Amino acid sequence: MGQDAQCPPYGPTDHGLQLIQPEKGYRFSVDALLLAEFARIRQRERVLDLGTGCGVIALIIARRHPTAVVTAIELQPELAALARENVHRNGLEDRVEIIEGDLNKSRSFLKAGHYGAVVSNPPYRAPASGRLCIEPTEARARHEILTDLDRILEAGRHALRPGGRIFLVYSADRSVRLLSGMRRLRLEPKRLRFVHARPNCRASLVLVEGVKDAGEELHVLPPLILHPQCDTRD
Repeated sequence: MGQDAQCPPYGPTDHGLQLIQPEKGYRFSVDALLLAEFARIRQRERVLDLGTGCGVIALIIARRHPTAVVTAIELQPELAALARENVHRNGLEDRVEIIEGDLNKSRSFLKAGHYGAVVSNPPYRAPASGRLCIEPTEARARHEILTDLDRILEAGRHALRPGGRIFLVYSADRSVRLLSGMRRLRLEPKRLRFVHARPNCRASLVLVEGVKDAGEELHVLPPLILHPQCDTRD
């Protein structure tokens, strides 16, 4: 079904996790690793991962925060099975649960106000934008085919306790949509950081933390440059 792959040693994201991913199709990328590092998780907190894929974000959070308990939701059966195998391989069955479920129907299986933190790496692309990925699991993970940002935000709001936090990574080009959607659902943006591949390149990603039913006050952090030493003359 897949091949062994260690989490890439990208700075502090190297936690010795052993992960399997499909040889073709959907594979996690740096956005998942950045989100796992950006999320601020408290002691003994219940964390919800919406759209876990192979489980990489849930596993990094569980490894970084030894008292946290993570519930991870994945709709696609192939990816949910892969995530369960990854949980087992890393010996985290006691703190990471994989649920195969439809985020569009999250109210039917997620307890309202149960979680202190929600993390999500939503699909960035509208169904008609750009070339659709050929492999079905990758297309569903990267394009808004099975769900969209609004439904993920709604699921997050439903699951969060009052004052709970939501952490997201999204396309920088669609930042306005992300921030307006969060404010509409009273997931007030509190912390924001743009991600750039190289110096002088425009941002490719944005990391955002929102707080349920909080007041207005946004802290914009310094930009994150993934390759600060790269020559940008090209």
